Amino acid sequence: MVGSNLCWYLLQENEQITAICRPSSNLSAVNETFSFYTPEPEKYTARIKWVMADVLDSNSLREALKGITTVYHCAAVVSLGGNANILSDTNILGTRNIIDRSIEAGVNKFCFVSSIAACGNANKSKIIDEDSGWVEDSSRSSYSLSKYYSEQEVWRGIRTGLNAVIVNPGVILGFSSNDKGSSQLFSQVQKGLKFYTNGGSGYVAVQDVVKAMIRLTTSEISGERFILVAENCSNKDILGWMADGFGKRRPCILIGKKLLWIVGLISEVLGKIFQFQPLIDRGTARSATNREFYSNRKIKRTINFEFTPISKCIEDVCKFKTSIN
Repeated sequence: MVGSNLCWYLLQENEQITAICRPSSNLSAVNETFSFYTPEPEKYTARIKWVMADVLDSNSLREALKGITTVYHCAAVVSLGGNANILSDTNILGTRNIIDRSIEAGVNKFCFVSSIAACGNANKSKIIDEDSGWVEDSSRSSYSLSKYYSEQEVWRGIRTGLNAVIVNPGVILGFSSNDKGSSQLFSQVQKGLKFYTNGGSGYVAVQDVVKAMIRLTTSEISGERFILVAENCSNKDILGWMADGFGKRRPCILIGKKLLWIVGLISEVLGKIFQFQPLIDRGTARSATNREFYSNRKIKRTINFEFTPISKCIEDVCKFKTSIN
């Protein structure tokens, strides 16, 4: 979601951009994302120079980065209950490779997409900000750990002279051609979702994420991280706004923490037996019942950034998804 939307906004300011892909990449998904913005997406995707490379193949990155001055690193596996080895390889090792090759290529500016999952704990304060201290405990998911240690690779690069910025987006909402991550929420609500949980988190529109990335990367700012959260919303509100956007009844049945955890555990077991990715696992169950609050004061203060209201973001996505179905 972030990569394809970033490509769109970069193409509004650049005649051509370079993006890496793998043999298995579904490039038509970029066309589908661009269709959110224009009835003629092919005119823009034709200006993307695709280079075959993989973040786990250091040599392919060396070739891909020849002549590149600015790098936006969005590639990651996003899964709250995913395989720890896959998360570690792609997120940590992949970031290490692209940091090393960017330093070698003399890249002028590097932007890394992290996550609020890599932020510290609130401790006595109820609000988590960029300076909240990291505490590694059993409640941390494999995804959270992978993003935290990915960030450490970027900080290593910064210490060796790489000009880099880090963004920590909240739960990113926006149109995506696939049915993964937050896009699953839209699909489930569109079908008619009856259940909700008491959790909540920081949410942000994908357009705001990429706009902030571009502004930070084209600025003189370096060696800083920024939380990108428009609003701290309850799950009930998010699902309610989606239901309103699709003209569906709002979810009205509360699922408790213990029951959802049991459902997540059973789903994981069945997923392993029958070889499918469950919609709910223990990681998503834990996330869905937690309530955390994040501060966006730093990004607002530093570049005078204004966020899109989450209800407006959801309304726009629902309207577009309804128009294409």
